[in-house]
Formats: sequence, structure tokens, C-alpha cells
Amino acid sequence: MTVMSLEELRKLDVRDVDPETLPDIKDIHIDPSLPPEQRMASVLQQMNGNPYFFRSAGLVVKTSFKGEARLQALLEDCLEHL
Repeated sequence: MTVMSLEELRKLDVRDVDPETLPDIKDIHIDPSLPPEQRMASVLQQMNGNPYFFRSAGLVVKTSFKGEARLQALLEDCLEHL
């Protein structure tokens, strides 16, 4: 995954995402004992590589992150370690 692919995922319209491909947020587990980079990698993996979309109570949810550049840098670091 690259910064470009993350940017493409971020720009997707919620109406263009297949809900069947998205995880339900209640199934995403975060292990607080892991370092931040490993937590981010784990969440990214559980979200099928797309940190911007998930389902909640049957609805598609699109997230945005404050400090988008920091998130992309952190994701890049995690992916390099994988």
C-alpha cells in the first residue's frame, strides 16, 4: 500500500463502496498492549486495507482523520515493517 493508494481510498464516495467488502466495526479488535505501529497495522489488516470505511449496524461509515499527513506517514511505516 502506498500513499497514493491511501489517497485514492480516502477520496472514494461512500456510495461507491460495496458494503459486503467492509468489516463490521464491532469485529475490529485493538490490542492496547501493542506499540502504536503494530496496533495500526493490525487495525489496517482487520479493515481489509481500507482505514476509511467500515460498517456499523448495517450502515456504511466513512471516517476522516485529523492530521491526515501524520496518519499516512504512520501507515507507511507500518506497511514497510510488514
